[in-house]
Amino acid sequence: MSELDAGWPHGSQDAIGQAAEFLVWAGLVTQSAGGLHIFLPMLDRGIDAVVHRLGDGAYLAVQVKSKTVLHGVEFPIAVYENHLFTADQLVIGVHLDGDRLGPFVLVADAATFKKKAARIEDRGRVLLVADMPTHPIPGHRWSEDLVPFERLAERLATGRLASAAALEAEVVSDEDRVIGFWGEQEVCRRLAMIDDCGLFRPFPDNETAEILVRRLPPGATLGIQVKTGQLSKPDARLNILVNRSNFVGSPTTWLVALAWMLPERRFHEVCLVIPTDVLPSVAATVGPYFDLHFRPAGSRRSSRLDRYRIPLETLPEAFAHHLS
Repeated sequence: MSELDAGWPHGSQDAIGQAAEFLVWAGLVTQSAGGLHIFLPMLDRGIDAVVHRLGDGAYLAVQVKSKTVLHGVEFPIAVYENHLFTADQLVIGVHLDGDRLGPFVLVADAATFKKKAARIEDRGRVLLVADMPTHPIPGHRWSEDLVPFERLAERLATGRLASAAALEAEVVSDEDRVIGFWGEQEVCRRLAMIDDCGLFRPFPDNETAEILVRRLPPGATLGIQVKTGQLSKPDARLNILVNRSNFVGSPTTWLVALAWMLPERRFHEVCLVIPTDVLPSVAATVGPYFDLHFRPAGSRRSSRLDRYRIPLETLPEAFAHHLS
């Protein structure tokens, strides 16, 4: 399974796989006019990407397998069985021909791939192997799973794809951008502790969710937007602003708000975890923004946000519960 054509030096398997994957992602984005949104793994547990289908909000787990060498009119692609976590996970097989993909791609869900592929043992793990034809051949067991590359996005879509709305540029200071990045990394660090989960980032970053967390089996997926404010005093109040122009609330997308303690250079022990479909009912509206009045240290007055306050250290347990 490690053959290379003459154009690739020895040891190029990873580069071949990476090139093929990005050609697939680019094709899905351009063919769908942004209606398919790609999330790539930060914590790689065997899924190459999660495709967010904006038309109906579905999340599709995808693995891409590629080859450069042909054996006549077919070539083998292989997937470890334990990397197929759910029956609807998709396997996409492609032939990398120089700097482009071949005219046909194989698209099969995990249930189909397991049923039709040959099985061999590789160092104690089951490897599923498909002899993929380069074009439809009458009677070939994989011909019905071939799709012209230019119709790949159509194969992953149901109904009409929603177009991606253009983003309005936000004026963000460099300091806010850096601290916002720290907040995202803090959330990712904690979510990485959830058993059997993968973490993904969007490509391109043009929707409400900035992070995806996916429970590998059974495939439950949640999107997360992280907002980080700066506190100069422990009992101060934060104004967490969410741009309404590109906001799409959903029960499967959550907002996590963190507070960065400037004097102590650490995150406050309390954060907010709010499903975005309720955000308009708990936030004020200030011009183009939703405005959350968040006092991490608490207040004597009750607030609509009280039910969404949790200790930051319990963030993994909270999302593990939501994923189940």
